[in-house]
Amino acid sequence: MKNRNLSKLAALLLALIMVLSVVVACGDSSEGKPTSQTSDLDNKDYTIDDSDPEDPKIPPVDYGGYEFSFICQPYRDNTAYPVNYMVSEGEGESPLLDAVYRRNTLLEEKYNVTFNQIQTTDLTTSVRTQVLSGSTEFDVIVGRCKYLATFAREGLLLDLLSIDRFNMNNSYWDQNAKEQLLIGDKLYFTNCDFNTQEIAFVVYFNKQVIKDYNLKSPYEYLENNEWTLDNWAELTKAVSKDMNGDGRMGELDQFGTLYEHHNPRMFLYGIGVRVTTNDATGYPELTLMNDGDKVNTAYEKLKSVFSDKTISFDIVQNLSPDNTHGYADRFDYARSLFMQDLFLFHYEGTNILHQFSNMEHEFGIIPFPKYDSNQEGYYSVYPTNCSMVALPSCLSGDELERTATIFEDMNYYSKNMVKKYWYETIITRRYTRDEESQKYLDVIKDGRVYDLGLYYNFGSIFSNCIDVDCSGNNLSTSFARVKKAVEADIKVIYRDFGR
Repeated sequence: MKNRNLSKLAALLLALIMVLSVVVACGDSSEGKPTSQTSDLDNKDYTIDDSDPEDPKIPPVDYGGYEFSFICQPYRDNTAYPVNYMVSEGEGESPLLDAVYRRNTLLEEKYNVTFNQIQTTDLTTSVRTQVLSGSTEFDVIVGRCKYLATFAREGLLLDLLSIDRFNMNNSYWDQNAKEQLLIGDKLYFTNCDFNTQEIAFVVYFNKQVIKDYNLKSPYEYLENNEWTLDNWAELTKAVSKDMNGDGRMGELDQFGTLYEHHNPRMFLYGIGVRVTTNDATGYPELTLMNDGDKVNTAYEKLKSVFSDKTISFDIVQNLSPDNTHGYADRFDYARSLFMQDLFLFHYEGTNILHQFSNMEHEFGIIPFPKYDSNQEGYYSVYPTNCSMVALPSCLSGDELERTATIFEDMNYYSKNMVKKYWYETIITRRYTRDEESQKYLDVIKDGRVYDLGLYYNFGSIFSNCIDVDCSGNNLSTSFARVKKAVEADIKVIYRDFGR
């Protein structure tokens, strides 16, 4: 463990309110790209509001140079699902890591600790082995939702609501996650402001394609409460062009939508459908087909789009794993084609925003469409492959108190020094380039949903029903096949986790 001498906390806090200088990538400002000129990005103020009622006001504690560690999957630059917001070597790495560095430096001084990020290619084995041994080299698990659900099933995670130090009612703990991820009265993993770089699945659209085809902008539909499945389908079906004139539609032609086979379920969440919905006791009731007519009607509309290979380009079906053209994988390569105006729509999380930073023409970000104009709001599901946080069940006593104390404070400072900066500055100004996208990112964030049925894959409903290619899937039939297994699995989970 590395020891650090405590310096004066007051001096550090004073330094934190000084101007942050960030290095902005050069570009053509006429295209709305980042430039090297001074802007409000170069003048970030990290002043902490002393009157913030959510400040936990935890006094400094000397933990003797303890190394506080996070375990996670390896980070790769320019890929989806990044987890690169835990540690930083110093200022100048990137705007986000500059913010992480300042947050961590404050906490290192306050608690006399250092921060470490343990990256493992086999998170499941690493966590399981260490927790079952009764001692871990990590304090906090940062893992994909589906992995955390597996750990919870195996009794490897603490109930976060049982930890007195955590004030789960504060906004830096995601309140939607807190409510929707309960099983009984227990919460084994959740989302929070420490967990930067992901908001939810979103719809990306290419403004240049809208212009070239003289189509009505999704923004206009949104402003008139007309952003519905029908209007999305109409726009998508309007875009199809054999760009190279070879008589067949391939990867270098123009399509209405770039997608992966599982994308239709994102649209189902958008119309208010959930695999499970908790009742008043925290029991996850199976609700996928509660309104079967609505779900089947919506699913057929989705099939009419995604089954038409003249307007829809499936990344997995059309690109082999080695068809990367120098990109990290075929998915990144496909997104490079979106940047070249070959697709109108694409569906992913906000974690891939940085991949569009050098796009010549503008893109927009919008929520998934409603079922119809009578639907009250817009909903976007949190991706199962993106990370949330959890604590190992072997923590107890003084070790648990130390971990909870540091992480509660880190979560609070993440709200003010990292998440706020990432969302308000990096996402909404550096990448999205327009006021409409900034506005609808707020709508998406407010309508974010979490589904236990998705993350726990009760009775294999995820893999055998809602995650299959919709072009050849009958949703009602698939649901009927797994319904009993799903209900039985939920009963077992509730028995083990519930009251």
